[in-house]
Amino acid sequence: MDLHTVETYCRPLDLASVPPWKRGYAWLAGGTWIFSEPQPHLTTLVDLEPLGWSEITVEDDRLEIGATCTLRQLVTYPWSAEWKATEAFRGAVSALAASFKVTHLATVGGNVCLALAIGVMAPVLVALDATYEIWSPTDPPRTVAAKDFQLGVQQTVLQPGEVLRRIWIPLASLNWRTQVQRFGIAETDPALSLVVAAVDPATERTRVCLGACVMAPYLLEFDRIPSSEQITAALQAVPWLTDSRASGSYRQQMTEVLIRRSLHALREP
Repeated sequence: MDLHTVETYCRPLDLASVPPWKRGYAWLAGGTWIFSEPQPHLTTLVDLEPLGWSEITVEDDRLEIGATCTLRQLVTYPWSAEWKATEAFRGAVSALAASFKVTHLATVGGNVCLALAIGVMAPVLVALDATYEIWSPTDPPRTVAAKDFQLGVQQTVLQPGEVLRRIWIPLASLNWRTQVQRFGIAETDPALSLVVAAVDPATERTRVCLGACVMAPYLLEFDRIPSSEQITAALQAVPWLTDSRASGSYRQQMTEVLIRRSLHALREP
């Protein structure tokens, strides 16, 4: 879609070259959402592509994923067979039910920062105990835990002009076994519930992150794989999303089914 209000298109080679941030400015990554509907409030696009933030590297005891890494790059990367948790990347992209074109252009950082309830990458990154590094054209970088980044639907901790630079995942988290379960009315419809379950094979410590059924990723943590009763009790405190597509109680019931399926699959050898 043409964005008729955009007057300026910037391709900076570094953040120091970014013009002073103003109302109407927006960062441009893959562009699969920003060009999908009218954006009458925008006057300037600042393209992140020239910055080359698409790396996937191992640094010390953590995995680093650049914010402009595409979903396709993420799922086709030759991950070590020991890193079972990387299966969650494939599960999340599959849950997005997106076209070939979208997965080749959409970025990991863009999916996270768009902060839709139906975002697929944020629940995975929260489940894997990720940390985000945030850059600003004028201030020093800062970090924030993935679980604290999204505040609501299209609401994050990002301040005007700030941008997600990279994602860090502890290497220890990559050894966890993961399961991604999705429920929607149809395969191509946005999900009504998304569950990402992760279990530490050494201790059975369990993390379950909910998406699509809540306004922002919601993390449940257990010392061991939870029983059915523990799952039911934990879900009582969840702030369920209710909208024209489904009630909160319906999402709660479907989510409980997805969690049980996920944990059953993770118990199997």
